[in-house]
Amino acid sequence: MKLEQLLNELKIIEIRNNQPDCDIKKICYNSREAVADSLFVAIPGYVTNGHQYIGNAISQGARAVVHQDDLTDYQPDIVYIKVKDSRYALGILGSCFYEKPSESMVVTGITGTNGKTSLTYMLKHIFETQGKKCGLIGTINNLIGDQVIDNRGRTTPESLEVQEIIKEMKDRGCSHLFMEVSSHGLALDRVNGVDFDYGIFTNLTQDHLDYHKTFENYFAAKAKLFFQVKKANIINGDDTWGRKLCELLGEKSALPVITYGLNPAHDYFARDLIFGPKGTKFTLVTPDSEEQLFLNIPGEFMVYNAMAAIIAAVAEGVPMGVIRKALATMPGVEGRMEILEVEAPFDVIIDYAHSPDSLEKLLQSVRKIFKGRIVLVFGCNGDRDKEKRPIMGRIAGANADMVVVTSDNPASENPMDIIGAVVAGVREKTDQYATVECRHEGVYYGASLCQPGDVLVLAGKGHEKQEIMKDETLYYNEWDTAREAVARLKLKA
Repeated sequence: MKLEQLLNELKIIEIRNNQPDCDIKKICYNSREAVADSLFVAIPGYVTNGHQYIGNAISQGARAVVHQDDLTDYQPDIVYIKVKDSRYALGILGSCFYEKPSESMVVTGITGTNGKTSLTYMLKHIFETQGKKCGLIGTINNLIGDQVIDNRGRTTPESLEVQEIIKEMKDRGCSHLFMEVSSHGLALDRVNGVDFDYGIFTNLTQDHLDYHKTFENYFAAKAKLFFQVKKANIINGDDTWGRKLCELLGEKSALPVITYGLNPAHDYFARDLIFGPKGTKFTLVTPDSEEQLFLNIPGEFMVYNAMAAIIAAVAEGVPMGVIRKALATMPGVEGRMEILEVEAPFDVIIDYAHSPDSLEKLLQSVRKIFKGRIVLVFGCNGDRDKEKRPIMGRIAGANADMVVVTSDNPASENPMDIIGAVVAGVREKTDQYATVECRHEGVYYGASLCQPGDVLVLAGKGHEKQEIMKDETLYYNEWDTAREAVARLKLKA
């Protein structure tokens, strides 16, 4: 692509040695990936600054450089493009280079503390039930239909990779894309250049404050998505921050805002919820009708996800009969309110809940569905938001009958220090708790406490397949660990 074409939508401060007709064959922001006739974008980072590697990129063949810092050395045969924010520019450049792929698809962006993953899978299943070919970008996997593609190790990849992935989806015939959009991704401009048709806000609760520092900053990052949308914004009106978002959009955006929740004041609301281990029956009241629905994934929070998905589907003309069928046949989402099939006299649930709100909603849903005691095994991440540890401990103590506090990616911290911070909250609510440093043994101990009819809840790991320690990352599988625990109990018996 000609350099002139790439720069059409960029706000440029200065160009040196302009060569508008030069062909750019690749864009990169890692100097090691530079090749002949590439454009290198120098991005400031947390650990290192890409401006330090401009010389490396040029030595490997880069013909043009986008930068935001002033440079001390300019080579006469290299084009230098100075912008205000090179990270912001990367998404715009990527969109142009890959021929604006999102404009050819219906793109729905989902953001919020909890529910993003389940909602993307739910939307994908609804539209595939209608016969559409769909793409998904998210925490567990990136998908084209049923085929897994590389997610580059992030919920929301860097903006250049986002555009590359969307281009692949477009080229392979996807008409719809459902995308988790993280607060980090929004704060770091990773979805710049993405043409969103719909934005969905699930909720905002305590998480990632180690990065954002305040709820206001966290909210501001999330809110950015909804000013990139061109058709409609879909907001959980039961959430305090969702209501704030509605007010903000009412003041600053002319786009339609559609609200959902359990409150009858919303555009769509659910009532008459009947919970069971196989799913939830509920009545959905829409602006036009009342629908009797069954969602075969249990939990009240899943009903919230279903309402958001239904609104997006209805807006795109999906018949209610298709939606009803899709919800009733919805496959379980890996590590999300997943009831594990084990030969044991108690039930086992695996869930990714790793924030205070998600843990509370998980336990409240389990309480509504199951009659036995709740034995909870969970921990908190190391090197992350330390303030939520005692909060999650209090929630565990208030909502579970027995709490086993164990490790969950302690990273560089001492696992027992993290466990101690959690226990400080637990013992404010109950004395029915134990601590087990090793997660494998913690799961086994939790299982050993279960009586017939109880439910063992394993929270925090969900789909993850690793345990991050100080000096190593170990393979870890919650499903295998739970099955091993059951097998050990049988052997012991």
